[in-house]
Amino acid sequence: MDWELLLPGSLLIAAGVTAIWISYAGIAETFLQGLHAIGAYSMLFGLVLFPGGLLKDGLPSPKGAAAAGAALVITIVIALALAFAFRLII
Repeated sequence: MDWELLLPGSLLIAAGVTAIWISYAGIAETFLQGLHAIGAYSMLFGLVLFPGGLLKDGLPSPKGAAAAGAALVITIVIALALAFAFRLII
């Protein structure tokens, strides 16, 4: 795992999901017009970086059980966040 790609990728995904959620929360009409596009772009860029950081040297090995567990938790959180984000879009 390469934390220099994994951490920014996961943070961009989280920021994108948050921006999409805020834009459709009904806070202001101006958010709906532009913030969801910026959130989608940052989430897409995070989705490009995340697998590269996760699979740089191959799959996480069992020697670092903490690293494999962290990768599993991060992957589950991202999958749930994406499911939540797509539920808001549709």
